[in-house]
Amino acid sequence: MPDTKQPKKRLFSRPRFLARTKQRPRGVSALDSVRPHRARIGLTYALTVIEDLLELSYPFATGLAIDGLIAHDWRQAIPLIAAWTARGAIGCFRKMYDTRVYSDVYNAIVIETIARQRAAGIGASGVAARSAMAREFVGFFERDVPVLVTSVIGVLGSAAMLLWYDLWIAAAAAALFLPVYLVNRVYSARSYRLNQALNNQLEEEVRIIERADLDEVRRHFGRLRTFRVKLSDAEAYNWTSIEILSIFAFIAILARATFLPTTETGDIYAILAYVWRLMENLDNVPALVQQLARLVDIRRRIESGATIEAIGAELEKDEREAAER
Repeated sequence: MPDTKQPKKRLFSRPRFLARTKQRPRGVSALDSVRPHRARIGLTYALTVIEDLLELSYPFATGLAIDGLIAHDWRQAIPLIAAWTARGAIGCFRKMYDTRVYSDVYNAIVIETIARQRAAGIGASGVAARSAMAREFVGFFERDVPVLVTSVIGVLGSAAMLLWYDLWIAAAAAALFLPVYLVNRVYSARSYRLNQALNNQLEEEVRIIERADLDEVRRHFGRLRTFRVKLSDAEAYNWTSIEILSIFAFIAILARATFLPTTETGDIYAILAYVWRLMENLDNVPALVQQLARLVDIRRRIESGATIEAIGAELEKDEREAAER
């Protein structure tokens, strides 16, 4: 007698993105979505380093050109022209390549974020806010890491070149490092707390707009303004502290460079240019510290929720229990 027993109907259907996880498992870290693109991202960083090293050579090459032109030797300008041309060509390619790479990275992160958090039961408004935050997470790799690399090369490279010209000039420049570190250590903790409060408020924005209570909307945007003003004030105090320290260091270096007995005109220009470059890159520190503090909180948010694997296992368990009943 043929078996007429019908297969038990599934009471729960598995979402498509969960079915795909069996083919390509995913983890909870936002960096998991970045890793498949690490070779392309590495190329953008390598190009950035080459650009920064070429730019670091500008003051030295300009000093050679000045001394050469004073002596009517036009060949001394060739290193400056070559470095400038090479940096321009590399920079043009990198800027176009960056957009393509980081657009792919953003798509990978935001799709993973939406799938994981919606499956974990997080509301649409919270997911929408965190998806927008994912853009900032990718922006850190696209904009802030190159600025960080440029700043490190600019500060350490300029200090090394100043050491090549004169020990005491290099020592005066290096004296800035410790107070700048101490100021930013305090600033980073405050920046993290303010960014955490700001992001908490941003996650409520969609729900507040949906309720359309005018008083609540005013309070919400008033709080956002307060947090942003406090962040801006903290960054301004940090920047001003670095500027004041830089003034004293620059005056000491200027006096030393002017009275060096064997320094030529081109050397004086190169020394001052390296001092300016070092101080310009130190000016980037407050913004980088604040962005890093914001990134730490954003990463925690976009990685929240159960893993897709865990959610899939839970649904399969529910299916088995339902089938047994």
